[in-house]
Amino acid sequence: MRGRRRTAVVLLAVVLVACPAASAPRLPLVPVEWRAAWSVPTDTDTGESSFETPRYAVSDHAVAVATRQGTVRIHDPRTGELRRTVPADPALTAPITGVWIAADTLVVSRGTPDIIDHALDGHDLTTGAALWRRTIAVSAHQPRTEGVGAYRGPRIMVTERGIVVLERSAEPLDIRALDLRTGATTARVTYPRGCRLWGAATARSVALLSSCAGNTLRLTSMDPRTLRHDWTRLLSPFSSPPGENTPIRATANAQGYVRASVGNDDFFYGADGRLLSTGPEATGVTNPSRWSPPLLAGSYSAAAGHRGALPDNGWPLPAYLFSVDPGTGRLGGLPLDLPYHRVSLVGSIRGMAFVHSDVPDDGRITAYKLSYGLSREPTRFGGVPASAWPDACALLTGHDLSVLADGYRAVPRADDPAGTAPPKPGRCDWIPPTDDGTVVSLSVDWVSSSNAGARKLFTAEVGAIKEANAFDPTTESPGFLSYTVAETNGFYGATIINVGPVIVRLSSLSRQAVRLISPSLHGNLLARYRPGVRPPGPARESGWNYPTDAVVHAEPVVVDGVVYATSGDGTVYALEAATGAMRWRFQTGGSLLFDHVVADGTVFAANTSGRLVALDAATGRMRWSRRIDVIGDLVVAGGRLYVWTRKSPFSMNAEVLALNGASGRRLWSFQPVGDVLNPDPVLVGEVVQVGSDHGTVYALDATSGAEKWRFRAGGGQDHTHLVRAGAVVYAASTDGEVHALEGSSGKVRWSSRVDGPVHFRPVVAGGAVYLGDKNGTTYALDAGSGTRRWSFQAEGDKPGFTWAVAVARGLVYTGGADSRLYALDATTGAARWSFPLGRGLTSGPVAAGGTVHVGHNGGTLHALDAITGTVRWGFQTGGTIETRPVVTGGLVYVGSANGNVYALPAAGG
Repeated sequence: MRGRRRTAVVLLAVVLVACPAASAPRLPLVPVEWRAAWSVPTDTDTGESSFETPRYAVSDHAVAVATRQGTVRIHDPRTGELRRTVPADPALTAPITGVWIAADTLVVSRGTPDIIDHALDGHDLTTGAALWRRTIAVSAHQPRTEGVGAYRGPRIMVTERGIVVLERSAEPLDIRALDLRTGATTARVTYPRGCRLWGAATARSVALLSSCAGNTLRLTSMDPRTLRHDWTRLLSPFSSPPGENTPIRATANAQGYVRASVGNDDFFYGADGRLLSTGPEATGVTNPSRWSPPLLAGSYSAAAGHRGALPDNGWPLPAYLFSVDPGTGRLGGLPLDLPYHRVSLVGSIRGMAFVHSDVPDDGRITAYKLSYGLSREPTRFGGVPASAWPDACALLTGHDLSVLADGYRAVPRADDPAGTAPPKPGRCDWIPPTDDGTVVSLSVDWVSSSNAGARKLFTAEVGAIKEANAFDPTTESPGFLSYTVAETNGFYGATIINVGPVIVRLSSLSRQAVRLISPSLHGNLLARYRPGVRPPGPARESGWNYPTDAVVHAEPVVVDGVVYATSGDGTVYALEAATGAMRWRFQTGGSLLFDHVVADGTVFAANTSGRLVALDAATGRMRWSRRIDVIGDLVVAGGRLYVWTRKSPFSMNAEVLALNGASGRRLWSFQPVGDVLNPDPVLVGEVVQVGSDHGTVYALDATSGAEKWRFRAGGGQDHTHLVRAGAVVYAASTDGEVHALEGSSGKVRWSSRVDGPVHFRPVVAGGAVYLGDKNGTTYALDAGSGTRRWSFQAEGDKPGFTWAVAVARGLVYTGGADSRLYALDATTGAARWSFPLGRGLTSGPVAAGGTVHVGHNGGTLHALDAITGTVRWGFQTGGTIETRPVVTGGLVYVGSANGNVYALPAAGG
């Protein structure tokens, strides 16, 4: 009986297929998505090139991939199978800078950016055998003079009819044609002077976009063998009037379709020079026979002519591969499961496209195959029904926003009220009930056709976010990342979340708001797409962290159980030292870059907008405010506040002011002769010592500002650094002179000299004066006599090297120009141990409690055993560590570029 039912079902299916219902419309098969067919990893740093040569090439018969070892892998374009490897030439060690495939020939270029001559080789594609080699001169020089002709496109273009080489990027623009199978020169021309050019190659021609005298724009198709013109077309942009600064660019595919871009205008041409379209009206791909193989990869909004719709063309999230309808000139696009800003189109053949993605730690070439299906419902953004996109305003509720304030209301965002732009993903702004509240924005960035596709896209986007921005590792969990974006006009916080097929993004100028609301959004998405699944929490870390709204530049100050911190947006925070709970916050109205100071129950802070404030340390209430352009760190002593200021931000002449700390009343000022660049005042009793940029130390009466004495510590152009130890002031200048002066009288106790220019403030500890120069040398002088004890230098050329030392338990800890932290014997200078920190700036070291704390710009704070250098713990902050660690009360406090203030247990992070 069961068998008969099965047979009946099969017969019914056959009948339905053979005899469709008369009422059912016939639905055509249409392209619905690009599906990954195969992929291979790619090497990074296969060679540096300044003339836009590709490291990967595609034809109907092969895909070529260059490697850092100098070989070229040849893959089957349909299956990805490795067919052969073209070996490196042992006689030519220069890296590969470009590969091309045309007809049955593989062309490879090798060279280095600082050498003009490059080797160009031809190989038989089938066997890999060498056919020819010739040397070409490819200048990397880029002219900047207005009116001078220049070339900006690919310098080598390979076609089936020949190779075209532009050996110079500045006029005279010589164009050379080479035979594909022999490398011999077949033609040579010089382009007219005063022209800007961009080239692009098809399978059988070269397209040159030119802007010449009178800003005339032309697109010319050139025979690659004879360099004769096949056709020329004049371009007439309407929204981007041509000029010397108007960007131009040409893009082409093997089949001969050309896109000429002039500013914001695009022109699409067929292989015969027929103008297809002057406006990229994006539409869905419906008839596969009408569309060309992909011409370009990019974001939907950019291709649709709405580049300004969102910042950085950031919508929508995935990349699209765009084809051209030869009949209408319209673009048709389908998305990939990769972010648009991480991909480039390598090439295409019928029904397949080959894409290079530079996702961090996962660079690869992926072959995508065009998949077809039935079109039953209007789709949104390619393959995903519009009904699958959730309403952004329905993903949060007023109750979710009540953690900020009651009365938030949702307002759907209309990016294009006129309706001329394509439909956008769901976007919603949550508006606060009061004007001083913070707006929270939510966008549905993407809904994928599968959970796996969304997960891949999310993973790639997270990698790109971490590479470009500071992020918050303390809240990170699967499918969830918060990060901080620094823009020209400020900072904002954001969280990107992936649940099921959906990727959403929450953003706000308040990082605290993002942190509070993101878990609710995550939970709401799980309830919708994965019922019963609870949000995975981030890994629990001991200690605490607090999210400010900008980079934390200044070192936290810990006083009486309170952490006083500042952020780059001009906010001063008072946080509980034990828990991180906020006591108060105060907005100064300008960026805070310099160190703040806490003294006598008052917090003093100066912003870059010319405002100096004094705040009550207990309440945050402003005690007084002054309009002063402070240009350095603040110094407080004896009830007085000392600051350096300039009359204008662009003036080099500066003066030191003394203010009454309680009232802000100006007491006196002193202006030395010459330029001054942020030399911090040093106080010895009632004498204020200030350095200068002309080698002089000035001693001023702390009460009146009257000059008591001066001392020439260096040359007339030398910066002078001061440090006090007891009643002695040590002055070091950039000419290497070092002096010990009595702080009250200026009497010289001793003078000495080191071999290198001193660019950093000295450190006095354990009876020694330690100095450092920009070459990474550390010098130790006897503090009593000035006699040199020892010097130490680690060989290296670390960019932006900053010298600093910490001294404890008979060891001196300092970073070297070789990107290592060294522990040196304080008596002999011999290295006891070293620890690799990585290239870039470091923070610290700070030694306390048998541990050395040091951070580097990769964002990791290291805690090392002070005696052995063994790693006790490491903590990833998620951004560059901007401040020196502060160790007190069993905790380590540090600020990060992601905006967080961290408090970590000193015994273990």
